Amino acid sequence: MSKCRFVFLLLLITLSPYHLITRLYAELKITPVANISLLGGQYFLEGEQDSFAGNADIFFAPVINFSESTALLPIYQGLYSGTKDVRELVGGGTLTREVLDNSLTLKLTHKFSDTFKGKIKAGYKLEYLAETKDEKLGDGLFDYNRLIGGIEGEKKYESWNLRSGYDFYIMSYPNYSSLITSYQTSIDTATYTEISENAGEDVLDYSTHELFVEGLHLFNETTTGKIMYDIAYKNFRDQTLVRSDGSFSSKKRNDLVHLLTLGVAKNLPKVTASIYNSFQYYDSNQNSYDANRTQYNSGYYDFIQDNVTPSLTFNLKNNSRLNLWWDIAYRKYINRPSQDEEGNYKTSEISQVTNTTGLSLTIPVYKSVSIKTAGSYRDSTSNNRYEANYRYNYNTSNYFAGLNWEY
Repeated sequence: MSKCRFVFLLLLITLSPYHLITRLYAELKITPVANISLLGGQYFLEGEQDSFAGNADIFFAPVINFSESTALLPIYQGLYSGTKDVRELVGGGTLTREVLDNSLTLKLTHKFSDTFKGKIKAGYKLEYLAETKDEKLGDGLFDYNRLIGGIEGEKKYESWNLRSGYDFYIMSYPNYSSLITSYQTSIDTATYTEISENAGEDVLDYSTHELFVEGLHLFNETTTGKIMYDIAYKNFRDQTLVRSDGSFSSKKRNDLVHLLTLGVAKNLPKVTASIYNSFQYYDSNQNSYDANRTQYNSGYYDFIQDNVTPSLTFNLKNNSRLNLWWDIAYRKYINRPSQDEEGNYKTSEISQVTNTTGLSLTIPVYKSVSIKTAGSYRDSTSNNRYEANYRYNYNTSNYFAGLNWEY
């Protein structure tokens, strides 16, 4: 056999489908990662306790390594909360009673070199949210689904780790326009009028272009600093702008969100300490018209907010962990005027301070199973006394206990 024919046959064998599959299977490695928490507890709003309810949190990600440089991460996250909470929904704090989240994300990572790797991702999230006792999951006014795709690059230097990327996602609220004609829930007059007078069908639906850049700096073996800037452009394709006379223009709403985060973390053998500060500037061209009081409010959704979050995590005996954290947030609406209890407008703009403190204790009991307890207290105060639409002044607390499993 000639040398050329031998090389040709060798190439055929090497590149045959069976051989490729065999090589791929030989390098394929699957490493499952999972975390499941099943907790029960109670929630208190203004001192009034709710009935005992359960919470569940599931994270599952079988990491599929095709080779040393390429991996696929299918990530499933599920969350169920059967207790009350005050959540930021559409323009302000809204009381919720039950939440169910399901999301699936696929992330493909490839290591191009020892110092650079890239990622692409695609995902889908579905959230059901109930506000009242008689409202069933799946029928909520603020139920939404989100479709997301993105790309990211990560570069390592001697003492820096830099990440930057782009995300695009679409938010859709399938029940909003169909239910708004039946009852007016915790929304402002402008939003209700936009739908009831056919100012738009899907006024809450929007798409977002988001860019971010993050830098992690290693000061020494125990201290790490972080800086991150995120900018997002939100386009509401079916929400028209409110004019000063309460009518609607042909222009559509769009929002621009800036978020800057700075922080530092210190890792010691017995304790980890960190503090982060996030500054957000929310800029929207949407206005509001209060038909009951014939009051026009331009730039109704514009605000600035600053969050400071210190935390301590203690590493106790037998791998037990105690976490203590505190978050203080100051929000100032740039153009939204404050109101008294009857709804009369005042000359000052709305400001709000929210303090949240919490703790959690995790104690291993058998292999990967731990007992987990957690609790938090939140207090919100504002110069705005009118709360027919949103909650500005309230205090809440909760406690939970149950089991946590890690794999």
